[in-house]
Amino acid sequence: MTKQIIFACSSGIATSTVVAEKVEEYCREKGVDVNARQGTVGELSGLDGVVDLFVVTSDVGSGYNTPVVNALPILTGIGEEEVLEQIVAILRDSE
Repeated sequence: MTKQIIFACSSGIATSTVVAEKVEEYCREKGVDVNARQGTVGELSGLDGVVDLFVVTSDVGSGYNTPVVNALPILTGIGEEEVLEQIVAILRDSE
């Protein structure tokens, strides 16, 4: 089953693009089929509960029904593997 991920940053372009590429590649390697879309943090409330995961590069607060993962470690490289593993675990748990 294809999992729906929204990658969001403040502009919906720069950092979310880098993160999306790394996450999509990692998910493929782990056998998790994903459909990724980029957006802005402001779009998340309208997609809450509709997609499987939000992957963000800025603080979005709490209160979402959809799981949220802060992907800043993917940009810095510090803790990247742990975040990628967390993303795959969340997607597998939602099956």
